[in-house]
Amino acid sequence: MRFGIISDVHSNIEAFTVALSLLSECDIDEIICLGDLVGYGASPNECVALARERIDKCIMGNHDSGVVGQTDISYFSEYAAKALIWTVKAMQPENLKFLERLPIRLDFEQFCAVHSTPGNPKKWEYIFTSADAVEQFKFFDQWICFVGHSHIPAVFTQSGKAMIPVVPFDKESITIKLHKEEKYIINVGSVGQPRDNDPRGCAVIFDSDENTLTFVRFEYLVSVAQKKILKSGLPKFLAQRLALGI
Repeated sequence: MRFGIISDVHSNIEAFTVALSLLSECDIDEIICLGDLVGYGASPNECVALARERIDKCIMGNHDSGVVGQTDISYFSEYAAKALIWTVKAMQPENLKFLERLPIRLDFEQFCAVHSTPGNPKKWEYIFTSADAVEQFKFFDQWICFVGHSHIPAVFTQSGKAMIPVVPFDKESITIKLHKEEKYIINVGSVGQPRDNDPRGCAVIFDSDENTLTFVRFEYLVSVAQKKILKSGLPKFLAQRLALGI
């Protein structure tokens, strides 16, 4: 099967629309979202509505949890908290209900999926390094655990290796061969607010028959997303960072 795996949309409908269009052209059997449909951006209802229509399975991220009152606002940074307050006021009831019902983890035969860490997914901890990753492998039995949360694409192995999959700006994707003798934690990056100094959105295609992982980077109308953020009254930095990939 071919899985399209995405994360951290963050109310960026411009990026989300392009990501789904791209995946629709890639013979994908199932699309999975690793959470944070909302937060930071200015189009939360549009993103949740599109997810309800197009995403096959979705899990809860920390911003989704915050919006529905399951994670206290004191957890969030200043910018995130301001966006959270704005988002709560903007959300339509049917979209809040969708977020409330999202699971915290999904388990499949070959992989599991969480937003943060498999060990304690609702503590919203980050996996930035091999040292962070090595503590997490005991919490899943499958071959792979897919995560998001950091907004930085990465591949970690149980043997202690780490790879940052950089897609050159003159290319759209890179493909990595996965090995059955290894066990992996894979961060799929961010659709709507990348933080790896590449402003292009990120999506991942996992082919469970070919044992391959493709990181896809895509352009979207950053300026349109920025204008919506500024018009909404959200912090200016949340618009600026989209053009910088930070």
